[in-house]
Amino acid sequence: MLPGYFVYFAAVIGILGITGYVRDTLSGKTFPHRVTWFLWGFIPLVTFIVQIHVGVGIQTVMTFSYFIAPMIVVVASFVARRGSWAIAPFDWACGAICLVGVAVYLVTLKGNLAIGVLLVADVFAAIPTMRKSYRAPETETWTAYLVGALTSFITLLTITHWTFATYALPAWIGLQNSMEIVLIRGRLGPRLRERSAASARP
Repeated sequence: MLPGYFVYFAAVIGILGITGYVRDTLSGKTFPHRVTWFLWGFIPLVTFIVQIHVGVGIQTVMTFSYFIAPMIVVVASFVARRGSWAIAPFDWACGAICLVGVAVYLVTLKGNLAIGVLLVADVFAAIPTMRKSYRAPETETWTAYLVGALTSFITLLTITHWTFATYALPAWIGLQNSMEIVLIRGRLGPRLRERSAASARP
């Protein structure tokens, strides 16, 4: 296990680690999905409030950093001339489901239930970007997700009292970032399409 203060290092690394993604967005190389990135910031903010309410300790610092980094990307996407991926009806549907999950928390105000619902909401928030990463991995910057996975792992190692409210969000973010790395760095979608096209040839 790591000392609790490592969370501060992880939070700083997480925020600084997004700079490459922002640079690529501003240069027109990366095209963030605004629905996903906005919700990736909004949901951790609500989760941060829930964690404070239920008495989660120093790990809330990392949760708050999960709010800051995506919002920096959202701002960069508006600053850049070509800084956003086209939003389809499916993406709006995922966003709507996500906001329903937040509404459930506001109605129930129950810690573990609220965080569970927020995690489900975050899954739907991630779908548009994961679909984009599968279809067009060249429009994403994989190193940002590597940093996200690393900082989540560091946060988990600082936990001394394991409760759902403490570990659920960093565990999910670590898993989600790892899947993004596979999709982007491994170019899973193009590889599968090439294989399918090759097998279809006479």
